Amino acid sequence: MKNRIKNIALTYGVNLLFVSLLLAFAGGLAMLELDGIFSVVFFFAVIFTLLPVVNYLHTIIDSFISPIRYNDLYVQAVDSILNIESFDEVLRATFDQILNLISVGTGMLIFYYHDREEFNIFYQKNRRRKIIRNARISKDNILFRVINGPEDVIVRSKLNPAIHFEGSITAELDRLGGEVVVPIYYHEIFLGLIITGGRRRRFSPGEIRLLKIFASKIAILSINRFFFGEIVRKKELEKEYELAARVQKKFLPPAGAVIGRFEIRVFHETASLMIREFYDVFENDAVEDDVRISAYRIKGNLAGTSILMPGVQSVLQSFARLGLSPPGVLARMKRIIRARRLDAQDLIIMHGSLHRDGEFIFSSYGYPDPLVYRRGEGLQPHRREGRGSARSLRMRPGDIMILCCDSFYRTIIGNLPGFGELIERDSGAPLSRLRSSMVRSLSEDRPAATNDRLLVMVRMGEGA
Repeated sequence: MKNRIKNIALTYGVNLLFVSLLLAFAGGLAMLELDGIFSVVFFFAVIFTLLPVVNYLHTIIDSFISPIRYNDLYVQAVDSILNIESFDEVLRATFDQILNLISVGTGMLIFYYHDREEFNIFYQKNRRRKIIRNARISKDNILFRVINGPEDVIVRSKLNPAIHFEGSITAELDRLGGEVVVPIYYHEIFLGLIITGGRRRRFSPGEIRLLKIFASKIAILSINRFFFGEIVRKKELEKEYELAARVQKKFLPPAGAVIGRFEIRVFHETASLMIREFYDVFENDAVEDDVRISAYRIKGNLAGTSILMPGVQSVLQSFARLGLSPPGVLARMKRIIRARRLDAQDLIIMHGSLHRDGEFIFSSYGYPDPLVYRRGEGLQPHRREGRGSARSLRMRPGDIMILCCDSFYRTIIGNLPGFGELIERDSGAPLSRLRSSMVRSLSEDRPAATNDRLLVMVRMGEGA
């Protein structure tokens, strides 16, 4: 407030001095009785001569004593920043406001775009277009080479053109029309430059400090905008994944069922919102004595899984209800995959038919074969017999068949006796409890597993 009063007092003093001089000249002319055209020409000459002097004195006063406190301008700038709707609006409102306050003719913002590794003139005062397209600045520009931190402010008036290095900086400032260069830094991250110029008097320390404050706020807003944009994109992607996951889960059957003599329990865990390991268990009403079990996963691109996986399920169920055997279902499925050019998706699949007498006829397209636990014999992998595409195994009452994903399969194969003893120990327990024990043991052996995980356990009861 004290500076503002001083500024107003000195400004009015200069104005009163100018008016006093005019009155003195008028009084002198009146005493000499000089009037008419001579007095008009005289006053015009006096005013034309004194006005530039008065304006110069006003400029000198403003350069030493600002008419506004920089703290007030900072508050105004922060207030405008809090009420902005876009990052560009900061540049239009706040940058122009500061340039007008310090009375400069030119102002330029040069930003470094880290994703493209190039410098662009983002904004330039008095240009028709606010964003100048393709206004690239060479990365070898000398201004970028001499700036190594936020305190490296370049002031043209302090440079000596006679020194070759400083002369190169002066020439570049002349080319850009700049007198002061203020770097924009966020901690150690270089973001760009503020270049101002186009006035006759030197910049005061307060004006340079104001430009540095503005540069720091622009840096914070720029970084925040980047991270906010990344968060928005991540949230949008998560929403898409969540929707896809909900669609997929609608197609998944219950994790437990009792069908005839068979009790079925499923453990299914996804590593992300996009389900890549799928399963299906249903009683085929179109064929007598037929329970279909499917397990499949997609190894390749995530794109389209929300449509592809339920689509595979629908195709498998349709072919099964047409009465096709498991080999026939997969043969049709392979033709569809080739016709749709889905080979790049790496669809790994197993489809089987379970009958009342315990026979499980299945066909596999890269999926791990079943394992069977039998009392007295332990846990054993299925041994393929013959060369046909159809394979079969026969379960006895009390047997437990295990279908699982590749990571679980490798873990079980690596310790068949251990998992056999685990099942033997809890063989009389409910299958749901045995499933939990198996999953817990498998997770301990593979704690860092990141893939979707699937374990299907089928126990054949003693009843008729």
